[in-house]
Amino acid sequence: MSIFVVCTTLATVYAVTSYVFLRKPQWIHRIRRPAFIARNIGHRGGAGESIENSLLAFDKGLENGLEMLELDCHLTKDSQAVVHHDFTLNRTAGQFGFIRDIEYDKLPSINSNLQLYYDSSIIISNDNSNDTDLLRIPLLKDVFERYPTTPINIDIKENNDELIKQVSDLIKKYQREHITYWGSFSHKICRKLIAQNSCIVRFCSFQEAAGIVLAYWLGLLPFIRLTAGVFEVPLPGVVFRKSGENLGWKFKIIFYLAKRALNNKSMFAHLQRRGIPVYVWILNNEEEFEYAFKKIGVTGVMTDYPTQLQKYLKSNKLEFILE
Repeated sequence: MSIFVVCTTLATVYAVTSYVFLRKPQWIHRIRRPAFIARNIGHRGGAGESIENSLLAFDKGLENGLEMLELDCHLTKDSQAVVHHDFTLNRTAGQFGFIRDIEYDKLPSINSNLQLYYDSSIIISNDNSNDTDLLRIPLLKDVFERYPTTPINIDIKENNDELIKQVSDLIKKYQREHITYWGSFSHKICRKLIAQNSCIVRFCSFQEAAGIVLAYWLGLLPFIRLTAGVFEVPLPGVVFRKSGENLGWKFKIIFYLAKRALNNKSMFAHLQRRGIPVYVWILNNEEEFEYAFKKIGVTGVMTDYPTQLQKYLKSNKLEFILE
């Protein structure tokens, strides 16, 4: 009986302290102060409204309310850091080949008629011949020069030490450490980012995100130290439904369970109370915006349609933990 009483007492104390510190993390953690907060984040610059990862898309997105650009980086054969999502040029430029095998000056321009990445029935077009230069695959340094004060979220797509060093050097050269996030799904790449430049705020890897979610459900999250400065996770919506139409039932069950585990307002609130912004992707309509901001209380949303998100933000009175 005494063992039962001890175990029950310990479990009760653990549950109560976990509950209290989940809501009052400042009692045991130093609260971070994010350099900036973004509500409207352009996924690939706003892939549903312009040609993705191009200067044209970035210009248009910023004109329509974007507060942060999200983009992807690769390294060319002649060691130039370029902005492009795919490893190959097949989909975006209609030319076979890997970016890493081609010198920058020999890279083709992005097609002016491009299938939307998650829905081949939607064609994103640009018929203005004056925009040709803006459809060239941009160098990362050109993006930094063109948007010197715009926050940028960089996804490092390759486990390449030279790419990581170049991106870090460019961020330092253009004095952007305070307005740049970087990271990767790969935890191995994220470890290299920390070693290369710990001053740049890093978003969590897939492994870290899974660990945070598991820690939350076990009641451990209030007690653990978090190294990532931004929590970025997928929020299943129309993009994932379209992409997963041909998935088997096993994957759909996993997807459903992941959604249930991830979409938790209490967990998101705790992270934000610790000064860690919560950004979700990829949401593209008003119903999804409503769910993200009002039902689960995120900091900001990555979208392919920044104009629609800006319209939603202006039309709705929202309360935020992180201001």
